[in-house]
Amino acid sequence: MNNQDSITSSLSPIERKILPFLECKSTDEIAEKAKTDKTTVLRALEFLSNKGIVKLSYKQQKNVALGSNGILYLKGGLPERKLLNIFEDTASFSLEEARRGSGLSENEFKAALGALKKKALVNIENGRVILQGTKENVSRKLPEEVFLEQLPVESGMLTPEQKYCYEQLKNRRDIVEIEEQKEVIFELTASGSRIIKEPINGAFAEQLTPEMLQKGTWKGKKFRKYDIISRVPRIYGGKRQPYCAFLQHVREKLVAMGFEEMAGSIVENEFWNYDALFQPQFHAAREWSSTYYIKNRLKPEQIDKKILARVKQQHESSWQYSWKLENALKCILRPQGTVLSARQLIKAKIPGKYFAISRCYRPDVVDASHLPEFNQVEGIILQENLTLKNLFYILEMFAKEIANAKEIKLVPHYFPFTEPSVEIHAKHEKFGWIELGGAGIFRREVVKPLAGKDITVLAWGLGVDRLAMFNLGINDIRQLFSQNLDWLRGVK
Repeated sequence: MNNQDSITSSLSPIERKILPFLECKSTDEIAEKAKTDKTTVLRALEFLSNKGIVKLSYKQQKNVALGSNGILYLKGGLPERKLLNIFEDTASFSLEEARRGSGLSENEFKAALGALKKKALVNIENGRVILQGTKENVSRKLPEEVFLEQLPVESGMLTPEQKYCYEQLKNRRDIVEIEEQKEVIFELTASGSRIIKEPINGAFAEQLTPEMLQKGTWKGKKFRKYDIISRVPRIYGGKRQPYCAFLQHVREKLVAMGFEEMAGSIVENEFWNYDALFQPQFHAAREWSSTYYIKNRLKPEQIDKKILARVKQQHESSWQYSWKLENALKCILRPQGTVLSARQLIKAKIPGKYFAISRCYRPDVVDASHLPEFNQVEGIILQENLTLKNLFYILEMFAKEIANAKEIKLVPHYFPFTEPSVEIHAKHEKFGWIELGGAGIFRREVVKPLAGKDITVLAWGLGVDRLAMFNLGINDIRQLFSQNLDWLRGVK
């Protein structure tokens, strides 16, 4: 058997499938003619490259593509288009009428209004949105709408008009994005040119089965030659998602230190979230802009009357206002894990150590270090003769042993439920000093109404997501939930 016959006898079914079409100009063309998908073509080209039939090279290309919101807007219209559409019959609306009529969210409405003002299509006078352009201007496609229809486009090939539209849209949330692509360029070798011209005779059996051995049907068959030297795609075994693995690491660390885990519902009432923690009912954190309230109230929880009376008396004597039970029973999404510590104080053992990794919700603006939905690691230690020094040891353990932060500092702070109070900060290579969370010693006004007696309680609540940023070496908290396979596979 000559070398060429040896190569052809080792060709797999997918290699044989694309072999007649290797003179095509692109992988897409091969996929179309071979009636297969592009992924199969790329895999077959890798195999053929190992056998010296084709030579492969790669070209990195950056494309401007539609983001998740861009896909939606391409189908349903940009926010500015929805706002323009309301001016078909009327040329003036109040701001609230315009927002309601367009069906846009508050943020989308502001973005649309700003975009149309830049184009001199609308103006705002005395609290009203007034159409400045003609009806023809209203119905004509906006440049940004045309641009979205043209995507994807190679970033280096953008026309001046496309560049302008890209600049207008790139800072708006998820409308356009830069997508990196690796283009495969293939070229037939001299050996490959000879092979594709020669017919491949006969069919090859791919495997020797037990049935073939039993019946003897293997005799006379030609078996495909297997190449044990060729490179094959790396196989990645299953593993826990990096952030989930980190959460488990934190949990195991605390359990090993003798802490008991606390648990509770994400839907809570204000009493345990705020009142029990000595946060007055007029506190800014209880405003709708800082807390997610539940529209449909759940059945009010029956709280021990003695505890209610002690908390009420503590609020009215300390804060000097009329405490109302109906406010305390409002249902909210848990904004902090400390609510679990408040509940635990009623039944906690002394001495005792407790922790929780709790999902919390706050209406924060999403950025590289903030999410409206996040995890918090909460903990309390109940014991006589504890001091801040004991608490500092715990905080240092979290920052250095769990987060792997190199530089930390403790900063005096104020919380309604702890005194003294500190914040722990760690130095991030991109953001500088960032807050990891707060800690302190529970105030007497918290402990005595709930536990029924004075006892020293060390307490802390740290952002697990930020701890994970340090541990996993990432610069954007949103990456914790990334579906990027390269990142997921690369994290140890």
